[in-house]
Amino acid sequence: MRFLINKYNLTIILCILFFNNTYSQLVNIESQRIQTDSIRFVINGDLSYSSQKNNNEKFSVFGASFTSQLKTKSLKDIFLLLANANYSKVNDDDLSNSLLIHGRYNRKLSKFIRLEAFLQYQTNKLLGIDYRELIGIGPRFKIPNKKDLKLYYGLLYMHENEKTINKNNLIYYSNLNRISTYLSGSIKIAKDIGEFTTVTYYQPCINDFNNYRLNNQSSLTFTLTSHVKFINTLTILYDASPPIGISKSNVSFTNGIKISY
Repeated sequence: MRFLINKYNLTIILCILFFNNTYSQLVNIESQRIQTDSIRFVINGDLSYSSQKNNNEKFSVFGASFTSQLKTKSLKDIFLLLANANYSKVNDDDLSNSLLIHGRYNRKLSKFIRLEAFLQYQTNKLLGIDYRELIGIGPRFKIPNKKDLKLYYGLLYMHENEKTINKNNLIYYSNLNRISTYLSGSIKIAKDIGEFTTVTYYQPCINDFNNYRLNNQSSLTFTLTSHVKFINTLTILYDASPPIGISKSNVSFTNGIKISY
């Protein structure tokens, strides 16, 4: 169940039907931003658990996420905190285990330029990540656009400290400097029909551009009624230098219904 706490809105995700490659974990900060100046404080949360037993095998899945955004009275400073965790097991064997914690500060410098800084901690068993620590800073640009079209571009420096474990249980440590650049956009489809949103991240290593990550997440939302929307999301991940035994590319597709009041 998802809850959105503020005096203007309450949103509940009642139903999510999905096909998902569990190797995928796109850190899409853009999708977590609350793109409005009218709401100063927002909390989003998800909590889910499922369990089933077939042929004497028990399969359990647990998932949780949290997002909070706070804007100062002047609306020039924005603080974003998000966290999510996923855990699944078959009988007594762990199948997947992931955790992500992300904090971001955003300062408005002018109508079209903001300064961003962030910290992130991540683990993901299926991706071979024992831990990944990130710290970054850089500008975010709002590209002048029309009423129904919004475009943003970010160019940040990012330091990465990582420990990975490959399929042979060999441990690798790395300290890398990366460029984290992204382009995001949204466009409304005619009047009240729907909206298309997309964001693409490109994160090359500064001293080795053959070592890079390229991620995209695109969503198509259709308005069924004034309170009901149908959402389709396609996520594509590519890591040019993953741990040995981990796939370079992963794709997931999610669809669901969103009810808002």
